[in-house]
Amino acid sequence: MKNFIFLVTIGLISYSTYGQHQLDSIKAAEDFTVFQKILTEGHPALYEYISKDSLSHLFSSQRNKISDSTTDIDLYKSLVTITSPIGDGHLQLFAPNTLKTESYYFPLILKIIDSEFYTDTKDFGIPIGSKIVEINEIKTATLLQKFKKYISSDGYNNTRKYRDIELKFGLYFAYEFGITKKFEIKYKTPGSEEIKSITLDAEPFIRVRLRNAKRNSYFHPFHKNTDTIQYFEDRISNKNPYVYYKKNLKTAILVVNSFSGDIKIFKSTLIKIFKEINKKKIEHLIIDVRNNDGGYRPNAIHLFSFITDNIFKQRTKEFVATLKIPEKDYVIKTLGDENLFLKAKFNQHPVIDGWEIKFDELETIMVPEKNRFTGKVYVLTSGTTFSAGTEFVLNAKNDPEIMVLGEETGGGYYQHLGEFPVYYELPNSKIIMVISLEKIEHFVKDQFVTKGSGILPDKFISMHLNDLITGTDPLLKYLYQLIRVNKN
Repeated sequence: MKNFIFLVTIGLISYSTYGQHQLDSIKAAEDFTVFQKILTEGHPALYEYISKDSLSHLFSSQRNKISDSTTDIDLYKSLVTITSPIGDGHLQLFAPNTLKTESYYFPLILKIIDSEFYTDTKDFGIPIGSKIVEINEIKTATLLQKFKKYISSDGYNNTRKYRDIELKFGLYFAYEFGITKKFEIKYKTPGSEEIKSITLDAEPFIRVRLRNAKRNSYFHPFHKNTDTIQYFEDRISNKNPYVYYKKNLKTAILVVNSFSGDIKIFKSTLIKIFKEINKKKIEHLIIDVRNNDGGYRPNAIHLFSFITDNIFKQRTKEFVATLKIPEKDYVIKTLGDENLFLKAKFNQHPVIDGWEIKFDELETIMVPEKNRFTGKVYVLTSGTTFSAGTEFVLNAKNDPEIMVLGEETGGGYYQHLGEFPVYYELPNSKIIMVISLEKIEHFVKDQFVTKGSGILPDKFISMHLNDLITGTDPLLKYLYQLIRVNKN
């Protein structure tokens, strides 16, 4: 019996750590030191949302966890525990590819509504909108709190964290608990308080990924589209701007899921789209940037120039803490040369503890387009809206003629980090670290927004459980009704 218990225990240990790479304490400590130096020497807003004493305590407590049994994933978890409260959505850590999640992935597709997990597809006989209560005897409220550390967001924002956890739940479960081959899931079906239980096997990631395209929260039922894969490719994963129409309301819906496209091609596409919109004599324009996590800022500027009558602004100040890239021996990629970018741009602007510029070099293109849209404009946002996507929304928020609807953006209201990202690989764990060396302060008109917030919509509209079950887009439903009432 003792031998049986011993074998089971050994099996459980290898089961939970499967795929992780062992580090000795010296190698783990070396990576930790590199990580800490990069942050303390390069980050331009390290103590914006966390005090110096609190961050120092975090460094000490996480370093003290290092031992000869530390794995690369253990170290990764310690590092994200530090980066998360810094409040910088562009500060990212990517775990080494040692956990084989492509073979064993959590099988359910989930949606977070009011901090609760619900099923977003009708797989395994579980109805859409079923509330997940426990997974492997762990309360889902506990899982949500544990997983939040893996996502960086600007300030104290949670909407970005929730939207990311929805998409990568299986990945974060593996980081937190190791590779898991079976999941005991307790849930409640819609309208019932009875707790049901089902045990599901882990599935290959590619199978789960294909199922992700069938999410009801992508609203294919609302658009009366039964081909969910084609709908996903056309509407959700499409990175090019595209437009469709609600003809009876004289309304155009312009979807811009990314600002990452080639700048010339992007503007050329916008010119064609707005020429078509104006030709159709459209009166209402809905711009949907709910899935826009950023890209090139000129693209965001060009889009706003098609919907404004006025010269506009985005930034008031740019700041760097150093003119040199810290810990250059571990750099694997930059988007520019420090001499051409950092020194050439900031060297003539010294201030205490860093360098700052109090002008925006792109203001010359922040002017209205000749063939702009002149009707009523609405902008749709979500926690996924980030970086250049957020800067576009901020321009809309500053304009009293434009209505912003949805949820708080994942990008910050007053500031964000960006412009000069540096990619590092820690030498022993192979953890990838991305840090942006420039702090950007935004031009804002409302100075009473709480520090650490994203951009707050003029009209807050969130998804309710019934919206999820029916596949109804609550923002478009609200706007169609509003436009219809005003029309009549």
